[in-house]
Amino acid sequence: MTTTTPAERHLDVAMSPKDLINIGVFGALYIAVVFAINMLGFVNPAVMLIALVASIVAGGIPFMLFLTRVRHAGMVTIFAIVTAGLLMLTGHPLISFVITIGCALVAEVIIWFGRYGSRRLSVLAYAVYSAWYAGPMMPIFYDRDAYFAGPSMQMMGADYVSQMRTLLSPAVLLAFDVSTIVFGLLGGLLGLRLTRKHFEKAGLA
Repeated sequence: MTTTTPAERHLDVAMSPKDLINIGVFGALYIAVVFAINMLGFVNPAVMLIALVASIVAGGIPFMLFLTRVRHAGMVTIFAIVTAGLLMLTGHPLISFVITIGCALVAEVIIWFGRYGSRRLSVLAYAVYSAWYAGPMMPIFYDRDAYFAGPSMQMMGADYVSQMRTLLSPAVLLAFDVSTIVFGLLGGLLGLRLTRKHFEKAGLA
């Protein structure tokens, strides 16, 4: 099995308008996938956790396809700035934005080591990038009462908030944070498989 992608054929030295378009297009696709699946979380907190896991896996499809367009450093970080910035507009805390950028920088280093062409390192890069999912619920660790008293939580209703308080214990939150890497690996492998099986044949990767 080959360990390279079409991105290995040409490495640009400067970001082009086409690169920015790719960031915008795939950033929008990624947000659409993540947001659509996470909307299921309005049912109840248990479904919310399942939806978060599902969106990590499904998000690997647009992200891995995006990585076939990445030619140089900076593209993943800008992707992160765009997507995390949009999510902040929906109520994500500032710490989530900071964590996302940190994850993107580590992912940048990983794909750089792979010369922007290693399939295996691209999967690892997505797994690391997926750790940003720990960010939105990070305030529950250091300011639990304020988090559940916030406007976005109060809009969900008293029963939802009560269930969420019970479900999201420190142990559950820690387990979820660790699982983001595991499910990120699964999402990366899924995205890689679909990229090789369908998108490359269709000339999209």
